[in-house]
Amino acid sequence: MLQVQNLHKAYGEQVVLDDVSFQLTPGERLGLVGRNGHGKTTLLRMLSGIETPDSGQIVLPRGYRTGHLSQHLSFEEANILDEVTSVLGDRVAEEGYRAEAALMGLGFSREDLARPASEFSGGYQIRVNLARVLVDEPNLLLLDEPTNYLDIVSVRWLTRFLRAWKNELILVTHDRQFMNGVTTHTMAIHRGGVRRMPGSVEKLLGQIATEEEVYENARLNDEKKRAQEERFIERFRSKASKASVVQSRVKALEKRGRMEALGTEQDLRFAFNAAPFHSTTMMTVEELAFGYPGQPALMEDLSFTIEKGDRVAIIGPNGKGKTTLLNLLAGDLSARSGTVKLNPNTAIAYFGQTNIERLHPDNSIEEELLVAKPDMGRSATRGLAGLLMFSGDAALKKISVLSGGERSRVLLGKLLVSPANLLLLDEPTNHLDIESVEGLLDAVDAFPGAVLLVTHSEMILERLATRLVVFDGDRAFVFAGGYRDFLDRVGWQSEAAEKGEPKARKAAPRRPGKELRRLRAAIVTERGKTTGPLKNRITKLEREIERFEQEVAQLDTEMATAAEEGRNDELAKLAAAAKRKRTKVDEHFTQLERLHDQLDAARADFDARLAELA
Repeated sequence: MLQVQNLHKAYGEQVVLDDVSFQLTPGERLGLVGRNGHGKTTLLRMLSGIETPDSGQIVLPRGYRTGHLSQHLSFEEANILDEVTSVLGDRVAEEGYRAEAALMGLGFSREDLARPASEFSGGYQIRVNLARVLVDEPNLLLLDEPTNYLDIVSVRWLTRFLRAWKNELILVTHDRQFMNGVTTHTMAIHRGGVRRMPGSVEKLLGQIATEEEVYENARLNDEKKRAQEERFIERFRSKASKASVVQSRVKALEKRGRMEALGTEQDLRFAFNAAPFHSTTMMTVEELAFGYPGQPALMEDLSFTIEKGDRVAIIGPNGKGKTTLLNLLAGDLSARSGTVKLNPNTAIAYFGQTNIERLHPDNSIEEELLVAKPDMGRSATRGLAGLLMFSGDAALKKISVLSGGERSRVLLGKLLVSPANLLLLDEPTNHLDIESVEGLLDAVDAFPGAVLLVTHSEMILERLATRLVVFDGDRAFVFAGGYRDFLDRVGWQSEAAEKGEPKARKAAPRRPGKELRRLRAAIVTERGKTTGPLKNRITKLEREIERFEQEVAQLDTEMATAAEEGRNDELAKLAAAAKRKRTKVDEHFTQLERLHDQLDAARADFDARLAELA
């Protein structure tokens, strides 16, 4: 088995790992967690031999091989299938099928297998490297954020593959559900050392939190006792009759030592700056169609609405159109046909993966935040930087020296500057650690506006999504329900093929375009006639509630004045009026909740009917 003994690693004055020891049992699949910059990647690089520790040692059994997901892209073979089978040596004839299965599980088509790696994007070239290390079957597999380069279907395949992994595995990922679905043990790099135990991420982090709470309570109790002893010593120090007792207590205090306070661990906690939105519909997408020149259409006749409070997830394999759809909705691309109509009061904030590359490398974090809003002022900018875990002079770091996760936090900071009520988020959790992902999800939970989110994380989908825009096979369609419901009722085409399910799951033959447009127009018209009056009643109720709440606030002010001046008769009348107004507010909220339920049900029905035409 692998053994790590007294490992120490520092970069200058920053100690990353301090006297770290652990061992892997045969067949153990270990999830490695810890905040960004605390040494996860460093530990993997030392285990793979890329870096060396300052002290300590890594003991490997004779003939023990490690394999890691390399970010170095170097290919020599004629095609990607040959690249992967090259690790099999003379076993190609018997085991070549495993290379095909790995590549196709990671999102390549059978036709792709004969293409050279140079024809694929960097993300897909990383997938070739991943397939190569999986097929090689090292004794210890080291994977550092493998899902950053995968789509949701490939992540599901990789989950199934790693569950069946017979050798040892160490996995770093920001996706708790993916980690828990694969690993048998969890280890945290925490305060320079490590803690390891069988079970899930939540179990280990909960245990650490409990132990630190117990320690802190013990420390506070010790400090209280120490203060009592010090007061006794100070009080009786000058009395000769107490000299021996005082000296005894002084020695006891010195011998006992002091329990040091634990340093605070900074978490990413923030809130989006929500712009007001007093209507219901933020965006209406009707019969949207788009395709790049010379390529098949990515979407045809795609229609849906975005309402205040919506959480819509855009899901599907890479290259099918998810980011393209966000660019269309943001106005960065023009549709081939169809419309995207925005409410005049809709304010969009867009987090896109390519936007991270637009950060200026020579700017400091502070300067980059000021670019987004020059009138923010240095004090407010420093406050925002601190919120993003760049406290004090850390805000002066250049963008060029930041990690991917740190750059993502800077981009998120720029997203916070301008008020918005509609967020477009394209894989915002890539390069964030587990704690930062939780901070982001908490902020999305609390955001009163609408959110459209592209993600491959099933954990995020199950937590947030109430509707889906699905890209699968050769079509894009709206699914009126959550992700688990989608898996149960529809599922992914590639997985249906793996299971040998009947082909009846595929879309029905498409109607002629003219007939399709006529049917869609009829449904859209009916939807407007049904949901329009509901929206109008909701808007009217919301305005009345706002008016009543303002009147109650005014009555409360008048009551406070009357109470101060002793005008008791007037105070009683004002209190009765305020009670009537509050009763009206409660009644209106009950009606508002009922109307929202009716509107949600109607929208789901019309979305389902439109999806049937997709």
